[in-house]
Amino acid sequence: MLVDSHCHLDFEVFDPDRADVIARAVDAGVGTFLTIGTHLSRFERVRALAENPRIFCSVGIHPHQAGEEGVTTPDRLIELAADPRVVGLGETGLDYYYDNSPRADQQ
Repeated sequence: MLVDSHCHLDFEVFDPDRADVIARAVDAGVGTFLTIGTHLSRFERVRALAENPRIFCSVGIHPHQAGEEGVTTPDRLIELAADPRVVGLGETGLDYYYDNSPRADQQ
């Protein structure tokens, strides 16, 4: 069995055929998916996908979105991470190469 350990099934590009995308992956041998949270403001969309027993999720803020998310403490991340379908924190971290968000917001 294959595990897709980093996918973004919540992205809008998949809206028209998300079920078909998942079905094709399953047909190709993928048994489990980890769809990665990149915005706290869109976590409910990520979490809803994890209702599928094949899909787990993570919660996080991609460094490129850190400035727009307006998070100043880890409290909301910690709260959401308590969900049993959340198996990790991420996508999160620092990205000073592109500097798409202020470094203070990323920190």
